[in-house]
Amino acid sequence: MAIAARTCTRPTQGRGSVAEREENPYRPGFNQPPLVFAGRADVLDGAAEALDIAAYDGRTPRPLILLGPRGVGKTVTLGEISALAAERHGWPTVHVEAKLAGPFLSDLTAGLHGAGRLLAGADLDRRKSRIRVTGGKVEARAFGVGGELQFDAERPEGPAPNLGATLAETMRIAIERSAGLVLTVDELQNAEPGDVSMLFGVIQEYVPNGWPLVIALAALPTLRENRGRRRLPTYLERAEWHDLDTLPPTEARQALVGPAQQAGRPMTPGAADALLGHAGGYPYAIQVAGHFAWRASHGSRAIGVDHARAAVPKIEADLAQLFRSRWDDASPREQEYLRAMAAVAGRGEVPRGGPVAAELGAPVTSVSYLRARLLRKGTIYREAGGALHFITPGMGAWIRARDRED
Repeated sequence: MAIAARTCTRPTQGRGSVAEREENPYRPGFNQPPLVFAGRADVLDGAAEALDIAAYDGRTPRPLILLGPRGVGKTVTLGEISALAAERHGWPTVHVEAKLAGPFLSDLTAGLHGAGRLLAGADLDRRKSRIRVTGGKVEARAFGVGGELQFDAERPEGPAPNLGATLAETMRIAIERSAGLVLTVDELQNAEPGDVSMLFGVIQEYVPNGWPLVIALAALPTLRENRGRRRLPTYLERAEWHDLDTLPPTEARQALVGPAQQAGRPMTPGAADALLGHAGGYPYAIQVAGHFAWRASHGSRAIGVDHARAAVPKIEADLAQLFRSRWDDASPREQEYLRAMAAVAGRGEVPRGGPVAAELGAPVTSVSYLRARLLRKGTIYREAGGALHFITPGMGAWIRARDRED
């Protein structure tokens, strides 16, 4: 999904003249697709196989579940799966984000209703891009439509539509048009367990019908806490689970240097080494590092080591905002638990309930409630083997540095 950098012109404020501006190719904002999508090959391979199963084998493949801390690209990867479905098959995507205490099922039903309406009136022979249905609004960027149109996916008057009936009707329309459907759900950990059970109970009921339906879900690692406790439907236990974490060194470097190269201001190896030393393989931090290095190199033909060094204070300040917001959201006792986790990790050990409690000088049972609170808040997550991690990579080092300053 490489996009060449654009050169824009706009008046210089207060001077009345026009100055050229080279667009910054790095995108550290939330749900901003990077110019270079590096890594996640296993996920996209799994998605491609699921699409082929649905399109050619006439059966509904098992769902894909993407788990990972914030900032590792789960939402962007869902978008890549949508783009893959559009490019290979011309299929639309219905996307819903689960919100705490939000109308998850009603938003999904409205989105499916809107997708069915759009499919029913679409000229599939002229498709060029994709449909994306978000909540109660349909963004149409497909089927030869120029520009971007928006259609209100209004709920029918009268009683609330039935999810199963709406899904069945949408799939009937898709099949009639020789198409299929992709359903993506983000932030699944926020959905009420009853809503999740209802949704996948409906899907499990219709699996024997062989619908061309591909489902991809994204959630924080805390979703694993629900496995085996009958909070997640057994249907999802057989899903294809993918753990998204930091990028390996080669792919992290590709994500960092690729946008600058495409934008015509390449990054020197020394600059990349310096920036990766601060960003590591954390995808969000990579975008932040590239963003400020690009800004520091304005007027230069390349991003060099001096530009990288000049960007470091801004990179650290930007990332600190992530850590500070989570730290401030913790109670004093919870902060003590986080500090103990950081201390254990700083010694090169894997933080677990026992070592963290020992760091606090307390029995495990007397501080387990703090761990449970932090897990519920999404500040930390626990692996299947009991290892504890900060949901935002780098927070442990930030806590240790903060304590040294204090």
